[in-house]
Amino acid sequence: MEWNSLIAMIIAAGSFIWTLFRDKTGDVQELYERITRLESSVSTLGTEFSRLEKQQGELEKTLDVLQTQIHKLDLKIERIITILENNKGA
Repeated sequence: MEWNSLIAMIIAAGSFIWTLFRDKTGDVQELYERITRLESSVSTLGTEFSRLEKQQGELEKTLDVLQTQIHKLDLKIERIITILENNKGA
């Protein structure tokens, strides 16, 4: 074997052993932090969704009231047009 292949095998074996036995607590801590951030984001989104649902209900009620008012105004305008047409013909 050449020296280059021997050195490459030693480096590869050392890297493999290092990955097996290295301290992984930093990785675990990072994962805990990411999970904590995700959980807080999910709880924030949950409260935002409930608030939006409540506002949507209020908007639907307001829309119904506006539609009723528009219908009443439409009827009044029709009556006024009818009265004006009758006065114009007389």
